[in-house]
Amino acid sequence: MNISPVNPLAFTVPDAVAYSGLSRSRLYQLIRSRELASLQVGGRRMIMRSALDSFFAKLTEASV
Repeated sequence: MNISPVNPLAFTVPDAVAYSGLSRSRLYQLIRSRELASLQVGGRRMIMRSALDSFFAKLTEASV
């Protein structure tokens, strides 16, 4: 059986922490301030990978 790695479209907060390197509290702060978009799926907060990538792209552009 050939198993390919999964590339998720959205992350739970713990997975977003691992993906981004940001702390859990910083992620929630960014969500509250609407600097980072998120979704509520049932009782779970999800953050789109594209939202995290866009957030870091904006930071990179701002620092140039």
